[in-house]
Amino acid sequence: MERDTNAPSSEKPDSTGPNSRPRDTTIAQTGEGIPDDSGRPVEIDDKEAQRIEEKIRTL
Repeated sequence: MERDTNAPSSEKPDSTGPNSRPRDTTIAQTGEGIPDDSGRPVEIDDKEAQRIEEKIRTL
């Protein structure tokens, strides 16, 4: 039996666990605009930032 891909979203979801989401939304950062599930910013000290900057400038 074929699954109707145009079925209304009021059907029972595929999952009710922590990974459940509406069927008509994108996954992580695959869609347009600002990500809605971005992680924490990476924290580095000033010496590490300087080292990275110097390396980038030598490229």
